[in-house]
Amino acid sequence: MKKILPLIAVGLASALLLAGCGHKKADMEDATTAPSNSTKLNNLLTPAKVKVPEDSQTSNNDQLYSQFYKKDGQWYWKLTSQQDGTIDNSQIKSLKSTNQTDVYNFSMVSNQNKKYNLKFNWINGGHQAYTVNAAYHNVDSNFILADAKVSGQWQTGAPEAIQGTWATDFANNSGSDAQKLPFTKQFLNITASATSSFLNEYDSNHRLYNSETSNKTTNLFYKENGNDSYVLKSYNANQTPVVYSISVINNNQIKVDGLTTGSLTMSKSATSSTTAASASSASSQSGSVASSTTTNANSNHLTDQQVVNWIWPYVQAKYPNMNVASTDFTYMPQMKDGQLYVNVLENHNAAAFKKSGVDTGTNPQVASFRVTASGALQQMNATTGDWATVSSSYNG
Repeated sequence: MKKILPLIAVGLASALLLAGCGHKKADMEDATTAPSNSTKLNNLLTPAKVKVPEDSQTSNNDQLYSQFYKKDGQWYWKLTSQQDGTIDNSQIKSLKSTNQTDVYNFSMVSNQNKKYNLKFNWINGGHQAYTVNAAYHNVDSNFILADAKVSGQWQTGAPEAIQGTWATDFANNSGSDAQKLPFTKQFLNITASATSSFLNEYDSNHRLYNSETSNKTTNLFYKENGNDSYVLKSYNANQTPVVYSISVINNNQIKVDGLTTGSLTMSKSATSSTTAASASSASSQSGSVASSTTTNANSNHLTDQQVVNWIWPYVQAKYPNMNVASTDFTYMPQMKDGQLYVNVLENHNAAAFKKSGVDTGTNPQVASFRVTASGALQQMNATTGDWATVSSSYNG
């Protein structure tokens, strides 16, 4: 019986133009030639050595199972399904990198001695989920390791303990802009129904210059993995799952796997890592076109704390009957087209909002601001999307 699956993996659609052969029972005549990149294969596939079902969000009634394993020094891929049992048990002959990050082409030989190509990629930063595309078997499927390793059903949404905006401390920039922008900061925003992440690049005075959005997803689900530990999955526009493993350290810190290749410790509040020293350093700098402590018309680069100081009066004015502080909110700064955009969100775990009985399921966004190329602060009208200037320059 032929199994036709929807196109769900980014950049993999072209492989499905090849004619597939449908699901077939495999014989047991394994090839014996070792792949030329065995060390790289070991690093790439060792985390995938578990039999894992196809992501339930996109599978049909005949659910597939994928497993990579090593036997007698050779790597294999075993494909099974509930309906057909063992479909194939192919050997990986070699792998080749593509022009897409973390996407590889495998040269395969099936147990029927059929040569074919398989495209493999780990979906996001860590080894949490992967995609397999093999036209020979009409397979284009996602596999989430938590479906094999973590018991229980997926629950809708995200636990309250991990909702909020989380940020790393300033870290050394390893990218191409490291010389002029030596620091970065990684952000992860988790709401009751979605996630988003982005990376900011800062100059030596911790002023923001660039932002890069990594993932914006919806349809959020979670599994509990022991005490204060969770697995999240949500979906981008192409219905590819983005998966994070998150452990709660305390009320203000979490450890995240899946956002990058390693684990990250992140703190609640996008501004927690800005220090008085960094603000002072920026204030003392003179003669810089980007200096945000003067009334220069081009002063649109700010430290995190300067962003909060400038925006806070306009946020506070929205709560005339509540005793709120700037620390009861999260500020998410991003650079786009030479302008600094800042989304402000309520921290529903803050005492002021808990005391008011706020519904934690409501959208936490309060307002959106931007600093223009000419150095003015503007606020967006949430109804019309228009921008209006509320302050002509920063005078902090």
